[in-house]
Amino acid sequence: MQRQKYAIGLIFLGVGCRTEVDLIAPQAREQLVVYGILYPDRDTQYIRVGRLFVTREDAMAYAARTDLSVQAEVRVSDGNTTWLAQPETVVKIPHQPFYPVQVVYRLLMRPRPRQRYFLHINVPENPSLNVSATALVPAPPYIARPETVALFQGQPTYPIIDLMRPYDIQYFARVGSAPAAAAGYEIRFTFRYGALQGPDTLWRTLSIGPYLVPAKAENAQVFTLREKQLLRTVYSNLYPFSQPYVYDESPFSQAWSLTVTALDTPLYNYLRINSPGTTDFTTVKPEYTNIRNGLGIFGAVATSRRFFRIDDCSRYLLRLNNAPPPPYPCKLED
Repeated sequence: MQRQKYAIGLIFLGVGCRTEVDLIAPQAREQLVVYGILYPDRDTQYIRVGRLFVTREDAMAYAARTDLSVQAEVRVSDGNTTWLAQPETVVKIPHQPFYPVQVVYRLLMRPRPRQRYFLHINVPENPSLNVSATALVPAPPYIARPETVALFQGQPTYPIIDLMRPYDIQYFARVGSAPAAAAGYEIRFTFRYGALQGPDTLWRTLSIGPYLVPAKAENAQVFTLREKQLLRTVYSNLYPFSQPYVYDESPFSQAWSLTVTALDTPLYNYLRINSPGTTDFTTVKPEYTNIRNGLGIFGAVATSRRFFRIDDCSRYLLRLNNAPPPPYPCKLED
């Protein structure tokens, strides 16, 4: 089960969300904690449902031996059709400090952009555990730059981004007049490369970002890569520096990719407030949730992708495919 993951935090921002939670153990009541993100480009959605716990012992030790999953009825509706989720037990990542398995709820559905969805969860054995939330799926952005296909020396290819220079990524919040329903965007880059280890090649994928940006009022949006910004990030992650690296540099290679992800309002607010750029160690963060009668996040995203190639100087500086130095000044430091 592969899905894009967002860490759950319970913080505060407006949008009509409740912020109170009982924190003192004697008065604490059992509550559901929900995590679900809708993806309109996938046929299967997952909702995670757990229990809030308060303990006087070591919390990590308690979580390591206690299954916090909940036997619940999970439904998602668009007002006309209702989908009933099926429980599915998954094994967590090995060697992590928590209970090794978890129950998630699987929905066979493909959400539609600009459609509002309603989440309802109840626990039959405890009628007081009944929560709900809504999510408005944003429209996928249209990426105008880099282009889908470009011409290089008269031949079609993925466009080239010169990592040595500033570069404006241009995208539109919507196509047409319908609202985009996005509060912000995440910009990510990935690079698929191979590390040569003797006769073997160990393939890896480097993920850069995400860079969180707010949605502008106008349709046209721009994110500017600073001069050598992406180049320096990739360079520092290709370690050891003496090791040769390879990648697919064919005209339509998907080794380098850019994704622009539209975020609905609750998810964007959570990511923005929890960003290291807006908080520090002295910040007190009230809890945020858009789950009525519970805690957690129910949101939606929509992603668009472009593939690109890189310039000759960057290939040389990154030690890719034994690239020779270009016939012009080429150095990482200014």
